Parts: sequence; structure tokens; C-alpha cells
Amino acid sequence: MGKSLGQQTTIDYYDCDPTIINKAATIRTILEKAAHIMNLTIVNTTIHEFSPIGVSGVVVIKESHIAIHTWPEHNYVALDFFTCNHSSDLKEGVLWIKEQFKAKRIEEHSSHRGLLEKMKRLS
Repeated sequence: MGKSLGQQTTIDYYDCDPTIINKAATIRTILEKAAHIMNLTIVNTTIHEFSPIGVSGVVVIKESHIAIHTWPEHNYVALDFFTCNHSSDLKEGVLWIKEQFKAKRIEEHSSHRGLLEKMKRLS
């Protein structure tokens, strides 16, 4: 595979503690601590708590973003990391988040975005 502009990693957290994943302040604290664990540089954080249930938000990082959507009624969290820093190792932060959410299972998928060789062919 050639060079890319970034990597997108999506993580599904299953069987989470619904009380933890339904609080905006808790989600903010967890995501910002995870960003520090992964050596990512936080620019801004916006987290919204929906009524009656659920949280969505984004942590804008110098390296791109972390986005989250929670479904406490299903004990489920969808997390998306997009990083343009190829040296970022998300593993420790992903597992730390799993512990904080008390998730019993996670599924992770990664893909390279902005493949430079494809852009050159289109020019």
C-alpha cells in the first residue's frame, strides 16, 4: 500500500455500562484523558447530551478528530478516530476507554484515507 494522508479507526464498544456512557461530562473526561494517553494534541472538545438519552461529541485534535456516539439503551458506543499522524498508536487509549466504559467486547476496523497514488492518477 502506498502513502496515505490519514488513517481512520472505528471502534464498536459493546455491553457498556449505560450510566457511564449517558453522561456528557464523563464522556468528555474519558476522551480527553484517552487523547493524552495516545499523545494526541487537543484543540477543542464539544460533547452534547441528548434528552432523554444518549451522547454525541467530537474532540478536535491537531492530528484530526475523535468522534463518539452513544446508545445507552443498547449499552453501545461507536467511536471514530481519524489521525493524520502515522506514528500515533491508538491501542493503549482504545483499551483504556474500554475499561472506563466497562465494555465486555470491542470490534476495531482501520482503513487508510487519501491514498496519494490514487490522487496522482486522477491529476
